[in-house]
Amino acid sequence: MMRHTRYDVDLDAVVHNFRRVKEMLSDGPPAADGRAPRAAVVLKADAYGLGAVPVARALLREGADMLAVACMPEAVQLRLAFPDAPVLVMGHTPSEYFPEAVSRGIACTIFDYEQAEALSAAARLAGAKAVAHVKVDTGMNRLGLKPGLFEPGSSEGSAAGLLARMADLPSLRLEGIFTHLALNDEASDEAQFSMFCRLLSDASSLGVRFPLRHVCDSIGLMRYPGYRLDMVRAGAVMYGVTPLGTPLTEGAGMRTPFRLSTRISRIRPLAEGEGVGYDYTFTAPPGGALIATLPVGYADGYKRSLSNVASVVVRGVRAPVVGLVCMDQCTVDVSAVPGVSEGDEAVLLGGDRADRPGEGIPVLEMAEWAKTNRNDVICSIGRRVPRVYREGGRVVAESDYVLGGTP
Repeated sequence: MMRHTRYDVDLDAVVHNFRRVKEMLSDGPPAADGRAPRAAVVLKADAYGLGAVPVARALLREGADMLAVACMPEAVQLRLAFPDAPVLVMGHTPSEYFPEAVSRGIACTIFDYEQAEALSAAARLAGAKAVAHVKVDTGMNRLGLKPGLFEPGSSEGSAAGLLARMADLPSLRLEGIFTHLALNDEASDEAQFSMFCRLLSDASSLGVRFPLRHVCDSIGLMRYPGYRLDMVRAGAVMYGVTPLGTPLTEGAGMRTPFRLSTRISRIRPLAEGEGVGYDYTFTAPPGGALIATLPVGYADGYKRSLSNVASVVVRGVRAPVVGLVCMDQCTVDVSAVPGVSEGDEAVLLGGDRADRPGEGIPVLEMAEWAKTNRNDVICSIGRRVPRVYREGGRVVAESDYVLGGTP
């Protein structure tokens, strides 16, 4: 590595969190086949910024049933690393990329007959069978087949009838069907789930059945055990980001697997009234202040909205961020840190542990400072921040996107 700024990823913690997900699935209602629901691990956005390939490698060893991503390039990255792993693109795949999906054995999400026909045609030309999951729009109003748009009447004019037509395409296998809860409130979530189940029942009456029916993301997994069906899509929960206020969250025992840190590059005293950074949004109080410069900024994912509201941890002491967070640097007030010196480590995010409180910065706290959600915080860590992977208490890999390559 050629930077002091680094993002440590504890793969043991990720694995621990995945095992807890599997335990939840084993303790809850079974899938249609009588077994525990399967666990698809969501690795979109480079595994929420932690690194899709090393995280997937660890989770596949633990028995992850499927790798789920948002777009085709993410799927191809995983296919190149894991030739035999089931991979699903959950977002929209334009039809011109269907041949790529077929040739690489990647499952696509579809939601209308034209897509199904194009995917089947691409598979027929390749002499293969395409795999698809049908997305149903039960209320998110983003992507998906919307049952309410179809008039009651003949099976051909119903959403279930459309699924039957898709299932009849010669080179297409409908492996799964899913929807996504808006998580607005319990009543609307229940209405979405009921709409989805009615469509499943209507399709079943026409002889169309799906091996994998899935509704729950991380929040749904922990909030609605009865909605888990055949598979869940575990994403943020594996990265230590658990839903708030659910009974399962309290005893889940999830660990924080990430730690963003850097080292102090310069310390200088400010006299009373002296400002720091652009626009002098902070000036030293009576008696002055001791200011440390950190070589990390919003280009690294340390958001500008953290200016004058966030804190970092130096020598076990909270040091407030003062002045504007710049693209490449920020400044903190270390006046209250005994013995502080240049080169000392500053923890900016993560590193929090239940058995050692106060040593890190919880992601929820940073999200509140930045007025955003927790997923946005961890997905924003920039690609120029090297990732350092730990497993079994030692460093097993390093990844530097700037210098090239991932482990």
